[in-house]
Amino acid sequence: MKNTILSLLLLTVFIGFSQEKATDSTQTKKIKLDGYFGFTGNINDNFNLNKKLRNANLPELDSFIPELTFGLNYFAPHYSGDIEFGVLFAKPEENNNEMKYRGFNTRLRVHYNVVNQEKFAFTTGLSLAYIGSQYDIYSKDNTIDLNDLDPDSNSGHVSFTNQMLYVGPSVSLYLFKKSNLQVKVNAGYEFAITRGRYDSEYGSVLNNIGESGNNRFVFGVTLL
Repeated sequence: MKNTILSLLLLTVFIGFSQEKATDSTQTKKIKLDGYFGFTGNINDNFNLNKKLRNANLPELDSFIPELTFGLNYFAPHYSGDIEFGVLFAKPEENNNEMKYRGFNTRLRVHYNVVNQEKFAFTTGLSLAYIGSQYDIYSKDNTIDLNDLDPDSNSGHVSFTNQMLYVGPSVSLYLFKKSNLQVKVNAGYEFAITRGRYDSEYGSVLNNIGESGNNRFVFGVTLL
């Protein structure tokens, strides 16, 4: 399934960048800037971290992680794009343990306008994304003694972080361009191009792993 999606996206990028100057007579000549907010789904079912969590009978991250996004969209006669910021959150549970996952995403898209009509547009190009993630795993049976707050005397909490850089092809559909409530639909396949090893502010990480090569499919809907 992922190979099929990737092939289609790569094909549309190739077609987009090989197009000559658009000839649609209704194409607008002005540059348009819009703020937006929306919802994005990140799909990745190959987290190496999940293997470690599974072996320890701890809660795993779902393959689908929702993201709330906001940003600025740029649309010119032949080129378009956006810069957006997103917040991801998940709270899986397993037995008496709970994970709190928080991700902070920044994404830049640069597209060529394959079709630019008065009410509809189709664009394709590349996206670059950087995400920083925070993982906190808690034992819900942990007891905190306010008379003994020495960290060495307390347990039940593990915290670590991860940073990843992604790049890949993407496409966008602009719908209802003449209305007061424009909709943009994005889809992309992002390649993980950094090592993505785990780190912690609270100590060293032993038996470390990375997430390099664990690519993700991205699908989003935004309101302009």
